[in-house]
Amino acid sequence: MNWTILNVSIPVHDLEKSKEFYQMLLGIEEDLEELYQPLFDNEESVFLGNKGFGLRLFKPKPDLQVSNNIQSRRSFVTLLVESVDNIKRNLEAKNINFKLNDFGNEKPFKSIFVQEPSLNLMHFVENKNGYNDNLNGWNMGLDWGIHHMNLESLNVRDSIDFFCDIIGMKEGKWVAPVNKGDFSIDPSELAILPLSNNNRGLHVIKPDDGFGYRNNFAHNPSIGGHPAFTINDLSNLTARLDKEKILYSDAKVYAMPGFHQIYLYDINANMLEINQAV
Repeated sequence: MNWTILNVSIPVHDLEKSKEFYQMLLGIEEDLEELYQPLFDNEESVFLGNKGFGLRLFKPKPDLQVSNNIQSRRSFVTLLVESVDNIKRNLEAKNINFKLNDFGNEKPFKSIFVQEPSLNLMHFVENKNGYNDNLNGWNMGLDWGIHHMNLESLNVRDSIDFFCDIIGMKEGKWVAPVNKGDFSIDPSELAILPLSNNNRGLHVIKPDDGFGYRNNFAHNPSIGGHPAFTINDLSNLTARLDKEKILYSDAKVYAMPGFHQIYLYDINANMLEINQAV
């Protein structure tokens, strides 16, 4: 099955202050050119990227005000896929609950919300006008892109079986640098559903409470999941973070060959990774 990352949705408390924070991180302007934005009409959102590709900041509603809509308290990823019909049939065959949105002639989209075995919310979107892998959250003609989404899983193999057997994705092999950090790349603890040969795609990791301690990080990227953004000038960003006294963990090149990584929290305590190809 062909797929790509459409966008990452990040829950925030204050949309305007969060937009300013992410513009400081990524140097991006608000995206006002609609294409995929109407998929998320039920929530207050700010889009940063290109036509709904990229980053979506959203403000969750109080739970008692939510009826048929689905909202997440964690960052989650939306994937653009060739078809949701096969996914729907496979979910029905396994008696897995899901929510199907078919807008009919109103909008050219169909989408499915479902929780994978470790309860990460997944959103799969089909464009009825045809799948186009030239449109994605990685290459938007901008100075940044989504490198991957990291999913915390209490049983990595169960999660990978879900993505491969039910969704139709293919597992790859983790590519580690020569001077790898202190973490496991055993497929039962870290697995990848790749979009490239440089670890881009979906990462599925078993939470490791000693991950940050062993690698001398102030942050633990194995806990809670996180999106990872690639930018052109990481040193310029770390200089801004130092000036603003924002804590970050400088991991350098430790997990992926050719990528210098840092970790930090946004102003809503959401874990983020920012990296640069080096």
